[in-house]
Amino acid sequence: MRLAWKELTYNWKKYLLVEVIVILMMFMVLFLSGLVSGLGRAVSSGIETMDASAFVLGKDSEKLITVSSLTDAQHKKLQDEYGSRQTPLDIQRAYLQKASGEKKIDVTYFGIDPTGFLAPKTYAGKGLSAGKGEVILDDAFQEKGIKLGDTVKDSSSGVKLKVVGFTKDKMYGHVSVAYVSVDTFDAMGEKDNPMYQKVVHAVAIDGKLATHVKGTESYTKAQIVEALPGYKAEQMTITMVEWLLVAITAVIIGVFFFVINMQKEQEFGVMKAIGTSTAKISCTIVSQVFLIAALGAAIACGLATAMSAALPASMPFYLVPAQVAVVLVAFVAISILSSLASVARVARIDPAKVIGGDFQ
Repeated sequence: MRLAWKELTYNWKKYLLVEVIVILMMFMVLFLSGLVSGLGRAVSSGIETMDASAFVLGKDSEKLITVSSLTDAQHKKLQDEYGSRQTPLDIQRAYLQKASGEKKIDVTYFGIDPTGFLAPKTYAGKGLSAGKGEVILDDAFQEKGIKLGDTVKDSSSGVKLKVVGFTKDKMYGHVSVAYVSVDTFDAMGEKDNPMYQKVVHAVAIDGKLATHVKGTESYTKAQIVEALPGYKAEQMTITMVEWLLVAITAVIIGVFFFVINMQKEQEFGVMKAIGTSTAKISCTIVSQVFLIAALGAAIACGLATAMSAALPASMPFYLVPAQVAVVLVAFVAISILSSLASVARVARIDPAKVIGGDFQ
């Protein structure tokens, strides 16, 4: 390792170019990793961050809360079975407006029981009260000029809502979430449609599932998230590109070092002639690749983290530490494997031929 470091610092101009390429490529990989997580959370964070382990939906809902409905009898049985471990959840895509403006803003309403465990944590303002006419918004709405204490209105029903709090990272289907009480949710439905019938879309369960209620299906949180439209397709596509770039970047390092080591074959021949073992030379090559890859990965990680902190809340970018760690470790490991081509070539060097100038 010491010999590897000495050569890197002595010929720093040559290796600096390789390092810059590694940093740029790994930064792009980590950017894609952040997009994978960010786009996933833009679809599902409203569900993923809930303090619920499972959901009970109508039988023909196909794991989609928005198309599910439970009868009063089913809801009553679930209440009797789970008690305080259950709470209702209604979801509706709509538009809201500032009270003084005409511009419509996409929103996904989550109708909840303000006293239940689905009530969101606010970083500004307070929680929902049991009455009507209050709303807690995702922080992305602040970038649209909505402030704490403002009055907004539902575009379809015209029901006015007072903004009593803001919460972070709550989205559903790429749209920011607005939390309202179940009573407010029903009031908007009745205003918008005189034929509106009150139904519970789903019931969230905290803890283990108990007895099955006829006409319903129970799903884990992970199953609900995976069934969201567009979630799996987005994740699979970008993840494939991400890992392809990891492999390509690692192979590029191997190619660079292969070319560099070809230019040093006479030096390796002399080292072998004076008694330096092939194992020691190989260890030096692998150590150089490890140092270049690890340092480049660390710098790229720092740059990606800094960028993540600077991006606006509306940007679907989110770095998951565990996922980043897996990508970086895999990158370093593949880089080391790609350096074995150089090791194999060095192992075949004949000092007598190389020193005599007869080498290819």
